Amino acid sequence: MATNGSPTPFNLDLSVPMEFMASLPTGHARRTVDTIGRWIANDTFSPDTPMPTEPELAASLGVSRATVRDAIKVLSGKGLVRTARRYGTRVLPVEDWNLLDGDVVGWHRRDHPRMRRIFAETTELRTIVEPAAAALAAERATPAQIRTILDAANAMHPEEGDVAALFDADCRFHLTILEATANQVMRQLRQIIVTMLRVSYDLGGSKPANEPVTRYRRALTGSSDDWS
Repeated sequence: MATNGSPTPFNLDLSVPMEFMASLPTGHARRTVDTIGRWIANDTFSPDTPMPTEPELAASLGVSRATVRDAIKVLSGKGLVRTARRYGTRVLPVEDWNLLDGDVVGWHRRDHPRMRRIFAETTELRTIVEPAAAALAAERATPAQIRTILDAANAMHPEEGDVAALFDADCRFHLTILEATANQVMRQLRQIIVTMLRVSYDLGGSKPANEPVTRYRRALTGSSDDWS
């Protein structure tokens, strides 16, 4: 149940297209990173206090110490923790976390109070970046990218009630636009964009085609009438 006026998250079974999935390790290492990452994001460990030791985490998770060590390295790279001799491993303040990393955001419970701010601030970022990305894509997209963008836009039919198909088309639409900008920095926003799309579907349930998405879709297809 959501609290503090937050919308109640929906339990949707949505899959991110494979080419846009996060690049985490596989097997036990991935599960360990995911589990510890979720613990951190959801306040199991407080910032600037020592986390359980490597042997304690290994015993708790049923994995080797080497697996825990590798997971901590991944989490350190995402700005969540810092490890030092005689200091142990500690969670860093949220201000140090890489909030453009889709994993870091995705590890939060949808009803976590922090998600409201992350969602609002990411939406602000998208309203700045996405119209410019659409304009660049209209100038630079390859014929194959143009077809993918238009096919995805034409596949978005929320009235049909197929949320999984809508989400897949939504991902391909937004992320192919970022690819089509031919801008390496914009391209690196793909993971956070797809994560926030997923969050918006979880929070919006059967009405994910909200006004910002609809407006952006119209902006792009309107700027590319000569593509079809």
